[in-house]
Amino acid sequence: MKSNNKKTIYIITVVFALSVLLLPFNALATDSEIYGTLTLLANEDLPPITYNDNGTSKGVAVDMAKAIGKNIGYDIKVLGVNWEQAQQMLQNGEADGLLHINPSPERKKLYDFSDPLLKSDFSMFVQIDNTSLRDINDLKGKIVGVEPGGYPSVLLQRYDDIAIENIYNWNDSFKALSGGEIDAIVVDRWIGEYELANSKIPGIKIVEPPLETQYSRIAIRKGNSETLTLINSGLRGITDDGTIDKIMEQWQGKRVIYLTEDYLQVFYLRNASLFLLLVTLIALYFVWKYRKLSKKLEASVKERTEELIHTNEKLKVANSKLERISMIDGLTSIENRRAFDIEYSKAWKISLREGTPLALIMIDIDHFKIFNDTYGHLSGDQTLIKIAEVIKDVIKRPGDLAARYGGEEFVVMLTNTDAKGAATVAEEIRTKAEGLGIKSEQIKSVITVSLGVASAVPDSTMEPNELIDTADRALYRAKEGGRNKVMVWEGRKS
Repeated sequence: MKSNNKKTIYIITVVFALSVLLLPFNALATDSEIYGTLTLLANEDLPPITYNDNGTSKGVAVDMAKAIGKNIGYDIKVLGVNWEQAQQMLQNGEADGLLHINPSPERKKLYDFSDPLLKSDFSMFVQIDNTSLRDINDLKGKIVGVEPGGYPSVLLQRYDDIAIENIYNWNDSFKALSGGEIDAIVVDRWIGEYELANSKIPGIKIVEPPLETQYSRIAIRKGNSETLTLINSGLRGITDDGTIDKIMEQWQGKRVIYLTEDYLQVFYLRNASLFLLLVTLIALYFVWKYRKLSKKLEASVKERTEELIHTNEKLKVANSKLERISMIDGLTSIENRRAFDIEYSKAWKISLREGTPLALIMIDIDHFKIFNDTYGHLSGDQTLIKIAEVIKDVIKRPGDLAARYGGEEFVVMLTNTDAKGAATVAEEIRTKAEGLGIKSEQIKSVITVSLGVASAVPDSTMEPNELIDTADRALYRAKEGGRNKVMVWEGRKS
């Protein structure tokens, strides 16, 4: 009996020791595990956002979905199918969500939506000599092509007098528009321009401004809060770590205005090179055969060279304008998040070098979602524009910056300003915003804003994000403290 007990104790000891030794390796192994799989359905024919390429789903939204999966440790599979079929499949429980879909009152009854994914400028494409179609009201009595199941289809169905023509092939539909078989096409501007760049169909223009600007989301079946929370977590993760910006930079490099920008650059470079080569060969030929005409040839070469220089200067000006446009928020016409990031980085370095204070004011519109859901996106957009105008009117010093930070949130950067000075500016913004008198019956009040203020003199131990974080914390406290107030963060972030 004693011998058996000793053997049992020895076996238990060996097993325990092996378990302890193997524990770290097991822990390391779990870091790379895939916790599950999510299936998202995408439109099979919506390049460059979502499309099928030999059976593989591709596009900017597809890359974002895969990045979300990597961030949360899930294998996200994107299947490109007919868009009407995709929406029915989700209702039947055959997938976890829909990728790149714009919210509408009708859709909100069926789905819960994630945080914003991609900006959609729904625009009208018409024949180039058509001057009568300027906005959605001009489409009454007209034949308008839209993709079945897409947001433009939902938008136009609210107007009884518009004859809707379903689009099943973008190339054929733009040819029909060019030939006058239909009066207009309503589609996301990026998608329409991409098709025109590839098909080279002539005689078509885009009507400015867009009929409506939306932000697409990932839609989940109503009540599936666990999946929605998971996706929003991944979406915020790839936004915070810069992954989403990298994806947009990669795809916006192919953005088009009838021709892709990189195609234009290659086109001009190639033709300029061929032109110079042709001029050189002609010059050599005529010098050899007709020496008496050398002066005339030299003058011709000089003239062509000046034309080329002039063309290059015009191209530089056009590129400069495009760069400026990329820094402006399309809705409010103030600087966007990208412009803020660039200017804030410069201001931080200057303040660090000169030892001067740098202040931030984070601004959030109170109860904006309730207002937006009650009065609609058009009223919400007008409110965002008015608040932006208030902020821009207050911020006038050279070197200061007002920008739309995202959604209903704005940010103000004040150079060489301490917390007291920034709080004074913030209070002026708060007062003027409340003074707009934009009523919201749901909250029985007018639209107000909450503001978080933080200021610091940068030093070598600080990171630029610390100041942003403290201003954001101050905004959170202002929200917690009842909204419609200015909260100043005292001291550095702990």
